[in-house]
Amino acid sequence: MNLITRLAFNFICKKNSKKLSFTSLVSILGITFGVAAFLVVITVLNSFQAEIKNIISMVNPNLIVFSQYGIQDVKTTEKELKKLIKVPIEGMSPFIYQESVMGLGRQTSSVYIKAMKGTESASIKELNKFIYPKNALDSINIASKLIDNFRNTLDPGSNPSLLPHVILGKELAEELDAKVGSTVTLMTFGAGKSALGVRYNKLYVTGIAATGLSEYDRKNVFMNFQDGVNLFGNEGWASGVEIKLKDPALALQVSKDLHGKTPYNVVAWQEIDTGLFEQIERDGTSIKLIVLIISFVAGFNIIVALSLTVIDRSKQISLLRALGAKKTLIISTFVYSGLFLGILGSTLGVLSGLILLKVFSGISLGDFQKFYYLEKIPVQIDSQLIIFAFITSILLSFFGALYPAWKASKVSPMHGLKQGN
Repeated sequence: MNLITRLAFNFICKKNSKKLSFTSLVSILGITFGVAAFLVVITVLNSFQAEIKNIISMVNPNLIVFSQYGIQDVKTTEKELKKLIKVPIEGMSPFIYQESVMGLGRQTSSVYIKAMKGTESASIKELNKFIYPKNALDSINIASKLIDNFRNTLDPGSNPSLLPHVILGKELAEELDAKVGSTVTLMTFGAGKSALGVRYNKLYVTGIAATGLSEYDRKNVFMNFQDGVNLFGNEGWASGVEIKLKDPALALQVSKDLHGKTPYNVVAWQEIDTGLFEQIERDGTSIKLIVLIISFVAGFNIIVALSLTVIDRSKQISLLRALGAKKTLIISTFVYSGLFLGILGSTLGVLSGLILLKVFSGISLGDFQKFYYLEKIPVQIDSQLIIFAFITSILLSFFGALYPAWKASKVSPMHGLKQGN
């Protein structure tokens, strides 16, 4: 251990002791708290955004082309879209979207019905990961034969599995107390092919979809595309077309390119639930600002601690100066002291932050699910963020030590020789 290191360690310890002084401990704790708070808050916020964006991209098609009144000749539209889109396409399929009311026993809930091409649907590969039982999607590959020309489901007798099959969102199933094998009632309002009024159709539950996004799991119902045509539409008609690109990141650019080239509305997955992202961004900005202030306060602790050390050890500093120590040695000593406190505090802060993140990982959000649409707190450790927090904290400690170091170098060599010192 060289002279500067020994002096630096001596100045942050109690007089005539190898134990850290109270001001040094407060500085270390301040840095530890600042770094830990920074890591935990920023990691959780970034994880929220990444997790929500990931799930939204998985449960939605990369692109949705639709019209308020639907697309009359959907097959021709699909051919035109394939010509207009210049990037590689992985899949394209029509869908029918219908708002309705579903009930079971005394429980009812508003729902969004999405009739899709089963396992041939463009967005099904990712969506299938959230559906159980494992092969539940296979059940909506085959259309039911129990739908008459008036858009009504017929009596299945003793075999309810002959009814149109549906997959319910997890929270919707819990609200209705429905399980796989249950028969639910769909109430549809409006005109049929030759009749007006309310239709009550029986549907058979074959699966549950649990995406983790409360807004989706509380409303969504999936069914066979042809059953959707028989219940809500006409042959050749669809609410829209969903498209899966080989590179989902290009969806927004493709959406912009299609505007003006097609008479239909085009929405990329990044444009879905933009309000949710804006809310998280607003909340995140204010929280990050608070954490930044805490981090600067931790750096200010270094200034206070070392300034108090300069006052308390002014006699020793003056004696060093009287013995021939140069100002650069005094400055280096206090800078080393600041760096030592910064490195120790930053290390403890990183370790504390990682422990807290481990504890927080998987904790239920409870009532906050309605705001952030996730069941649990997501935690995705970012090594670059850890390195950034560690280095930034040490740099703050370095700059915080400069002023006390400069003040220490200004102590007169005669100060320690004055009577009474």
